Amino acid sequence: MIVPMKKVQIVVLKEDHEQLMLNLQKTGEVMLIEHPEISQKSDATTEEIMLQRTRKTLGLLKKYRDKPKFVKELNKVDYDDFVSNIDQRIELLEKIEETYEEIQHLKADNATLQETLKTYQPWEQLTVPFDKIVNTKYAYLHTGFIEPRYCQDFIRILDEHGSEYELLGKTYDGQAVFFANYYADDLAVMESLRAFNFTENALPKLPLTATQLLSEKEAQLQANNDRIKELEEALAQYAKHAGDLEILTDQVSSIEVRKTAPVIPTDATVYVEGWVRHDRVDKVIEAIKETTDIFDCEFSDPLPDELPPTVTQNNRFVAPFEIITNMFATPSPYEVDPNPMMSFWYWIIFGIMMGDAGYGLVMLLFFWAFIKIKKPKGNTLNLYKILMYSGITTMIWGIVFGSYFGFEWHPFGLKPLLTPLNNPLEMLVMSLVIGGLHIISGLLVKAYDNFRKKDFVAVFSDSLSWILLLVGIGFFFLPQLSNIGKYLALAGALIIVFFAGRKNRNPIKRIGSGLYSLYGATGYMSDILSYSRILALSMSSGVIALVMNLLAQMVQGDLSTFSFMTIIKLLMAMVVYFVGHVFNLAMGLLSAYVHASRLQYIEFFGKFYEGSGYAFTPLENKLTYIDELNVN
Repeated sequence: MIVPMKKVQIVVLKEDHEQLMLNLQKTGEVMLIEHPEISQKSDATTEEIMLQRTRKTLGLLKKYRDKPKFVKELNKVDYDDFVSNIDQRIELLEKIEETYEEIQHLKADNATLQETLKTYQPWEQLTVPFDKIVNTKYAYLHTGFIEPRYCQDFIRILDEHGSEYELLGKTYDGQAVFFANYYADDLAVMESLRAFNFTENALPKLPLTATQLLSEKEAQLQANNDRIKELEEALAQYAKHAGDLEILTDQVSSIEVRKTAPVIPTDATVYVEGWVRHDRVDKVIEAIKETTDIFDCEFSDPLPDELPPTVTQNNRFVAPFEIITNMFATPSPYEVDPNPMMSFWYWIIFGIMMGDAGYGLVMLLFFWAFIKIKKPKGNTLNLYKILMYSGITTMIWGIVFGSYFGFEWHPFGLKPLLTPLNNPLEMLVMSLVIGGLHIISGLLVKAYDNFRKKDFVAVFSDSLSWILLLVGIGFFFLPQLSNIGKYLALAGALIIVFFAGRKNRNPIKRIGSGLYSLYGATGYMSDILSYSRILALSMSSGVIALVMNLLAQMVQGDLSTFSFMTIIKLLMAMVVYFVGHVFNLAMGLLSAYVHASRLQYIEFFGKFYEGSGYAFTPLENKLTYIDELNVN
C-alpha cells in the first residue's frame, strides 16, 4: 500500500543546526524540501576531495588485500564510533598516501637510474675518469657513437690518418668509440666520419670512471628497490586496516549529505521543511527533542496542490517486486499501489515463460544460497529475491508441462496437463486467456481506484463496461457459454457507447464519442495478442533444452558396453549437458525478465497506472561499505 505522508516544519536556533541534521540523519525519516529561491546549503568541497582520496587509496590497496571470503560477513559498526572516530582514520589515510607517494618517487628515481645505466654501460671499458678525458698537447680526444654497419669505414678512416681509437660497448645508439686525432688531421677526420653518421657524445666531467659511476648507480638502484620492498610491505600491513578506510568513506559521504541538506537560515534560527511518513512522526519529534529543548515543530497534511513523495509498504513477497514498478515510474501518492497485483502476475507469467521444474529448482536453490552467502543489498537483493521466488512458479509450471531439464518425465505417474511443444495451439489459447485475465485485473484495479475516489460512474463506465465486453467476447469461443457471452458483450458495448462520452452535454456528440471509444476494443485485442510471447518463450526454452539433450546423447553414444572411451564420452556428454543447460537457463532468465516486465509496463499498467510520483529519499547516512549501524 501507499503510506500517507505528513509535512513537517521545524525551527531551531542556529547553534543547534548541525546537531539537528545529525539526529534527523540518524532517524532517516525526513525527506527535506528544497526551495531554490531561499534554501541554502553548506560548502562540501572538503568532503568531495576527501572522498576522492579515500576511493583512490582503496583502489591502491586492492592488490594488497586478502581475497574476499566466500561467505560474506556483514560489516556492522557502532553508531557512536561512526559519528565520532574520524580523525584516526584520516591519519591512517595520510600515512598510506605518504607511503604510496614515496614509492612513486622512488620508482621515478629508478626510471632515471635505469636510463643512466643504459647511457653509461657502453663506456664501462674506459678506465680513465671522465674528467681526465681532455685534449692533449698534440691531439683532440673524441667520444661518440657510430652505426655498427659503418665500423669498418670508421677504422679505415682513422688508420689512414694515424689516429688512435678504441671500440667500446654497443647500445641502441650504436657502437661506442673513443679516439684521438692529431690537431692537423682532426678537421678532415671528423668531416669524413660525418658522412658515416658519426654522432659525438660528450661525457660528463666527473672524477669517476664509467665502472665507478655504474657501481654507484646500481647501488642506489638496489637501495631504492629495498626501500620500495619495505614500503610495499608496509602497504600490505595497512591493507589489513582497509576496512577503516571504507568506514571513513561512508563517514565522509554522510557528512557531505548533511552539509548539502537544504535549510532556510535567519539571523538567529534555522528553518527546515520536509516530508515524513504519518506513522513515523513520533520518531522525528524524538530526534528533535534529543537536539534541543528550544524548538518549534508542526506537522500537517499535504495541501491540495502539493505532491508529496511516494512510500510503499508491502509484505515480504511483494516488496522486492517494487523495483519492477519503479523502473517504469514511481506511483503517485494519490493512486492505488500497483505492486500487490503486479507482483502476483509477474510471478505467474515469469514461471510460465521458464516452464521447467529442473530450472525452477536450480533458480530457487541458487539464488537462495547466493543471498545467504554474498548478502547483497538494495535493488540487487530485490532482483535476486524476484528470481528466487520465480523459481517456485517455474517449478510448478514445469510439473504442469512435464518438463525436467528438457526431459519429459512422469514422477509418481503424474502426466503433464499440457506440453507446449506437443500442444502449441492449446498453449497459445492458455497464453491468451492469461493475457485477458491480466488485463481484466488491471481494469479491476482501475475500478477500485475510482471507487475509492467515489467516482462511481467511472467505475461502471470505464472499467466494468470493458470487463463485460472482454468476458463476453471470450465466452463467444465456448459453445456452452456463447449465448451468455453475446449478452455480456452487448451490455458492455452499450455502456461504453452511452457513457464513455458522458462529459459532452450534447447527446449526439456523447454517442459519437462513445462509438469512437468502442473502437478501442481493437486495442484490447492487440494487447491480448501480445501475450502470445508467453507461448514463444516457453517453446523456445523447451526446444533449446531438447536440442542440448539430443546433442549430449549423441556425444554419449551407447553405454551398454563399458570401456575407457565410454568414460570419456560420458564426461564429454556431461559437459554438453552442463554448458547447454546453463546457457539455456541464463538466456531464459534474461528473456523472461524482459518480456514479463514488458507485459506489466504496456498491457497491464496501460489500463490504470499514472506513475506521476517521485521516490521518498530521506536524509540518512550514505552507506556504501557498511551494512548495518548498531544504534544503542
